[in-house]
Amino acid sequence: MNATSPRTTWNEFVQALHAPIDQDFNPFYWIYRLGIVVLDSIIPCRSHERRQKMNLFLRWLRPVIPAVGIMLTGLCGWSYFSIFRYTVVRTRWCGAEKASDEEFTCHWESAHSCLVLFFIVNVIGQYLWCIFRSPGVVSAVSETDNRGMNSSESDHLNQQSSTIMYHPDPYPTYCRMCELRRPARAHHCRVCNKCILQYDHHCPWVNNCIGYNNYRSFVLLIFYLMAGCTYGVFILGHDFYEMMNRRIELYGWSIRGAVHGTGLLDLPLPWVLWREYQSNGYIDHDVVLRAAFPLMLLVGVFMYSFLGYHLKIIIYGFTTLEHASRPRNDAIVNPFDNGPRNNLKQVLGTSCVRLLLPLSFRPPDHFSKPRT
Repeated sequence: MNATSPRTTWNEFVQALHAPIDQDFNPFYWIYRLGIVVLDSIIPCRSHERRQKMNLFLRWLRPVIPAVGIMLTGLCGWSYFSIFRYTVVRTRWCGAEKASDEEFTCHWESAHSCLVLFFIVNVIGQYLWCIFRSPGVVSAVSETDNRGMNSSESDHLNQQSSTIMYHPDPYPTYCRMCELRRPARAHHCRVCNKCILQYDHHCPWVNNCIGYNNYRSFVLLIFYLMAGCTYGVFILGHDFYEMMNRRIELYGWSIRGAVHGTGLLDLPLPWVLWREYQSNGYIDHDVVLRAAFPLMLLVGVFMYSFLGYHLKIIIYGFTTLEHASRPRNDAIVNPFDNGPRNNLKQVLGTSCVRLLLPLSFRPPDHFSKPRT
């Protein structure tokens, strides 16, 4: 990709964002483009030197990012059970006069606690499946394993190839990097340096490829993150609004922050927060609320976008890579598109109960079988 100025990249992003609804908007592409612009401004050096520095930086950063994601999820759970359960749910939903009244209980508090625990278990569980479950690596054993296309189906596709253009390619391919013959839909990941079955993309947030074996966990992770953040925004929105109004009345409107000087939210710096915790033995409710609500709002908005995009490509029978690289031609036929209902079943399975818990699952055996 040719280097472009930050202003040009931003203008192109805004144009794509406001494009007609019938034109595809790929969020992963724009996250990559905008990220490159930011990194170019942080590390302004020659291309070769920058690449070496970036490789060293990413090698250190990759295993850290999943830990940060799990830690943030755990902190959101801790903030509810340690603070919001009492200061928000107990006082506003249950009508308690004091949040510290330990003898006060109500059904609303129990219901909210169970729901929060449900979201945390599913987010962390699906997160761990995405991290530690192999996406499906092409090995020497699978060189002769086309997994799904027998000779009669192959002959049938060959007869149609002169009149029909297929995308993705329903035939096995050869990887020069791995020196392996790989099944249809398998692609080489440059980060992992392996060929991945039904390769979707490499996700830095799980430090793993997303492919045939863990794509379902990835979609469920996005769903439960979206649902959990939406729920958090719902129960904290009113308190956040009132708290910000109180601060504006007390300190006035200050973009830089009236007390700590750290911006509109005016969050204390980590070492200041740590000293306050050591001296008081607790963290102020308003500080946690100013941190938790915007975080869940921001993550929730991104997850809505990602989930909508992935549901769209699932319905049409594509992976992220296949959808991004598809030709702009209405005559192109997707041989793996078996209809929206069957495409969803292939990814999510047929049991709705198993979608409610982060249980182990068996991927479909017909992942690369084209429609004939």
